[in-house]
Amino acid sequence: MAQKTLVKKEREAIFELFLDKTKLKFSDIEKALSIRSNMVAYHLEQMIKQGLLEKKDDNYKLTSNAEKYIPVFEHVTGQEQSPLPIILVAVVHNGEVLLIQRNKRPYKDYWSLIGGKMLLEENFEQASLRLAKEKTGLEVEYDNVNAVLQEHVRGDDILKHSFILFLTTVKATTTQPKATNHGRLQWFALDELNKKEIIPSDYWLITNKLYHKADVTNAFMTEQNGELTSFKIIKNNS
Repeated sequence: MAQKTLVKKEREAIFELFLDKTKLKFSDIEKALSIRSNMVAYHLEQMIKQGLLEKKDDNYKLTSNAEKYIPVFEHVTGQEQSPLPIILVAVVHNGEVLLIQRNKRPYKDYWSLIGGKMLLEENFEQASLRLAKEKTGLEVEYDNVNAVLQEHVRGDDILKHSFILFLTTVKATTTQPKATNHGRLQWFALDELNKKEIIPSDYWLITNKLYHKADVTNAFMTEQNGELTSFKIIKNNS
């Protein structure tokens, strides 16, 4: 276990060098780290096999896939912790909202909105449609982003969780949800919601923000060889 931990830290240290430099020679990496030459060579060889590094001439550089980890490197390695962005999807039909009874922690056994993480390539619409389909099996049509809520959760005298919640709405065109392993699904009339059985932040968003519309703008930038070459507004959800 100690050996695995050391290997992990040494490869993280090599990766971290590329946060400042686009490309590095073997001698640059060896000089920056207190690691034997044979171990540097071993780590570089393994990182190439893992698709993290590529070598051209005498220079090493991150692969295009590894570049994706640059903004989140400190979170992946545990150096920092940040709020977790979560999409909460209100699936609605004829004045009712579909809730799921969670079968996993956190908030096990509480009713909640359909929720999940946005994938790297998705926008709010794509994430909302995917999550609704995956977790309910219903056919839905995207409506809009309703609200944004930052939430901190304290317990045992510490800050346990921090979320940035994005409430979105989709309209169901079918009404019989399919059983999934995510939890029990049930339609609720808005005036029949039991506050004690629903995650408090979800309850607040449903009762206060369900029919609101947030001003959210999507943009697209292009970066080539470290230079930002274009910026374009894709869609405005206001």
